[in-house]
Amino acid sequence: MLRRQRLGAGMGVFVSVAASVQGATETDAARGEAEVAELAPVVVVASPIVQYEHTEKDGANSAVISREQIERLSARDLPTALRQVPGVSISRYGPIGAYGGGQGGSVYVRGGGTARPGGEVRIYTDGVPRESGVWGHPLMDIVPIDFAERVTVAKNPQPQRYAGTFGAVDVTTRRRLTEGHEGDLSIAYGRFNTQIASASAGGKESIFDYYAGASYKHSDGARDHGAADLYSGFARLGADITESDHLSYIFHYTDSWVRDPGPRGGPTPLRDRFNVETMTHTVRLDSEHEHVRGYALGYYEAGKIRWHKDHLTDGVFASPPGYSNTDWDNIGARAAYDFLIERLTLTAALDAWSEGGETWNINETTGARVWGYDGRFLTIAPYLGARYDFDVGQDWTLTPSVGARYYFNSAFDDELAPCAALTLGTEDLNFFVSHARGVHYPGVYVRGVSPMTWKTLNAETLDTSEAGVHVDMDEFASVHASVFHTEVRDRMDATSSGWLNTGRMRANGAEASLHVYPHQDVTLFAGATYMRPDTRPASRMPEATVTAGASWQVVEHVRWDVDSQYVTSQYGYSMREANPALQKIDDYVIFNTRLSLDLRAFSKLGGELYVALENFTDQRYEYFPGYPMPGIVWYTGMKLTF
Repeated sequence: MLRRQRLGAGMGVFVSVAASVQGATETDAARGEAEVAELAPVVVVASPIVQYEHTEKDGANSAVISREQIERLSARDLPTALRQVPGVSISRYGPIGAYGGGQGGSVYVRGGGTARPGGEVRIYTDGVPRESGVWGHPLMDIVPIDFAERVTVAKNPQPQRYAGTFGAVDVTTRRRLTEGHEGDLSIAYGRFNTQIASASAGGKESIFDYYAGASYKHSDGARDHGAADLYSGFARLGADITESDHLSYIFHYTDSWVRDPGPRGGPTPLRDRFNVETMTHTVRLDSEHEHVRGYALGYYEAGKIRWHKDHLTDGVFASPPGYSNTDWDNIGARAAYDFLIERLTLTAALDAWSEGGETWNINETTGARVWGYDGRFLTIAPYLGARYDFDVGQDWTLTPSVGARYYFNSAFDDELAPCAALTLGTEDLNFFVSHARGVHYPGVYVRGVSPMTWKTLNAETLDTSEAGVHVDMDEFASVHASVFHTEVRDRMDATSSGWLNTGRMRANGAEASLHVYPHQDVTLFAGATYMRPDTRPASRMPEATVTAGASWQVVEHVRWDVDSQYVTSQYGYSMREANPALQKIDDYVIFNTRLSLDLRAFSKLGGELYVALENFTDQRYEYFPGYPMPGIVWYTGMKLTF
């Protein structure tokens, strides 16, 4: 971690992002899940359009995106917020909203995805997994980022932090840490009658703190029958029950509907509208004692899907219209604590979750229930780990770490997920090597969609070995680079016989990111990920992704941001067919830009006016087979802060 006292005012951007990392990914597993640490205020001079990559002493490799970066990207949801992270690719087909039925909006981390039933990447809000308890995968529209303080992307399996997944996207919401009150109001309008509005306010008085917000988004869509409406709400009530313990209650509400415009060249749908609504309750205790640090939380989520379809069986035009409905409820608890004994750190963690519900189809013509199932699976996953810091002289520290998480599942065989790492570093130079296993269990959906084979299934596992280096070059630049090997066993896929463990897949890869600060008003970033699977084609695994960005404080109150992404050709499943098959998606390059004016240039108000352009070179491209993205998309908006 950089020493903040060494950085000048022109490095405010780097300090801001590093501060987010320090709060999000401290050198112990429990603090990686803790609330934002109390840090001194930081003045952001250059625009923090880039994330900060970091590898912990226990081998956890993550990228952290700050609240400021989300705003600089004019990000409306998780896919747009993550578009700059090396190793992350996305799918979507509209300006607003992610059609939940069949990969309508998804995030993929090094080829692992959130899209197919039982997506291998979990998404969290304040440490709570957000996913349909029946279908076992996240839905982008139930995880708004309007109230995010930061987003942490776990790129490799991290059993010491996240259970039941190959990777993670963890959204931490806002919390006022110091006495006083704050708030903001944002409105924007864009092409295709896209309307965006959000408001939030928070404060702290004595031992009590609060935060609350609401947002609304609408777009008519780039194609006929492509409209979307999204509502979300957030509330936090907290109290410092001791000087070292903070207790909070957190509530999230989402309500959205998104229409499917249909594959290019096909008929425009008449129905095909996906509605989803969720309510999530969380009670969380964060502790920061001298020798014991960590968190404990409990959560309950109730959700429902109402999917009105032209054809109950996708791609079969003889199939009748109707409703595919799902009701689910998830309940669980998570806890992780570090016990610090001089140079030794012992970690104990426990994740337990019960997910389930009911899915049923209704023939619209007859009103009859034509298919359905229900069920519930329970998983309990304890973790134990240890690490020790050896002082090897000349300010170098050697840290070996080891740990393992064991899984007990009510429907499938038990699994073991070990992890180990070795780091050697000083304040500005760190080398690391690690190995970790991720475990992903099938969800309740297998009972209904594959009744003949589901009992034969095993959990999918992903083993990742990685080695790399992180270098901080004083006030000029930082570099993060690694090579890795991944191997998936018991990969689960849909076949003509039902869902089966079809075998294994190996891939080798390399990843690098570079942050450069040539001047106090300029920030530059570039990142790239290369992956080569041994079996092709592989779903959602482009051979290379390259991202780059720049931010320039043109004059005192004017800021200009530019970012770009290049993704080589890849393959994805088209889920609108009776028998989904991998289809090729051509390579693409996209350029985006944003120009903002600080309101303090002509008023006493805080905030900004901005104009943003996405795909300003008007490229033709698509993230999803058969769903072309629009050309140039523009937004203009205003944000007020008080």
